[in-house]
Amino acid sequence: MTIERFIQLWTHRYFKYTHIFKAHLLGYKAWLYFKIKKAGFSSGKQLIAIVRTEHFGDIVAAEPISRYVRSLHPNAHIVWFVKPSYHELVDYNPAIDETFKEFCVTERVVLLRMGVFDQVYSLQFKNNNHCPKCQVFVDNPVAERKGINVHTYFNFGNLLEVFAQTADLLVEKTAFPGDDQPRLYLQKSHINKVDALQLPAKFIVVHCQSNYAPKDWPAERWNQLVEWLAIHYSYHIIEIGLKSNLSVQTQKYRNLCGELSILETSEVIKRADFFIGLDSGPSHLANAGGTTGIILMGSLGSFPSYNPYSGSYGRRENAIFVRKDGFPCSELTFDFVKGQVAAALETGVFKENSAI
Repeated sequence: MTIERFIQLWTHRYFKYTHIFKAHLLGYKAWLYFKIKKAGFSSGKQLIAIVRTEHFGDIVAAEPISRYVRSLHPNAHIVWFVKPSYHELVDYNPAIDETFKEFCVTERVVLLRMGVFDQVYSLQFKNNNHCPKCQVFVDNPVAERKGINVHTYFNFGNLLEVFAQTADLLVEKTAFPGDDQPRLYLQKSHINKVDALQLPAKFIVVHCQSNYAPKDWPAERWNQLVEWLAIHYSYHIIEIGLKSNLSVQTQKYRNLCGELSILETSEVIKRADFFIGLDSGPSHLANAGGTTGIILMGSLGSFPSYNPYSGSYGRRENAIFVRKDGFPCSELTFDFVKGQVAAALETGVFKENSAI
């Protein structure tokens, strides 16, 4: 072993075991915090946990569960476990009493095994219960028993229905027992931030990159679509997301990528005439905000056709899924997508085209 390799190995081990030590320490610290909090509860008041830590589209899709759990436990103290980068999606939810910003799954394992929570609703399964630094996967026994995993989950319904089943809140092939329309809880600060952007009166929001490459549509076709929209329609085009991969020349295009928080982005989408994007987090914001959506989709893994949405998008009341069954999103041609977008913009009639 060379000295460089030796240093790399022990540097990796140092950071790994420092991380694991911190996770255990934070888990015991959190247990003590909740133990003291629970001691101050009135007699019979329960401490309830809801676990959905990522991704932000999944958290939005799962929001109706917060209201349903509140209906089951009206007097409980309900805590939602979430990754710190997504906490704003939970902070303002009136059905939730407290946001727990999870350091990693090992911290959660340490905390929950101490038994301080009276009920835990896990909206996750093994494949999204993972800490790469600890190299730990956490099982959800309910999901395991029902056969819900990364290869099967869309066989069990939309995301809301899947998460409800992993928490044992829903029997397979039954409707969600509460209001299934996701909601967002925007604050005055989010509205003020978007006011300051001085957006045009009429605009379309586009989102062109997901966090999973197989869901994406090539950048050169997005460039074509944006420039075609700018030429043929009076709308301005606003791009949102983490970063842009477009090279658009039209003056009717504006790039807001990386400039806004999740809820600020949601306010921009809410003000748009249309949302055109992928099966990704911002499309769930559009669903929750009530903006008419044109969603580019394709086959995903073992799912040739699927519907991730509940609420109005799930019922296709104000959304069209632009797809060809069995084909990935990347194989949708520009002309096919352009035709679907034109039909939606010009007629307002949302009919899914599943032709091959």
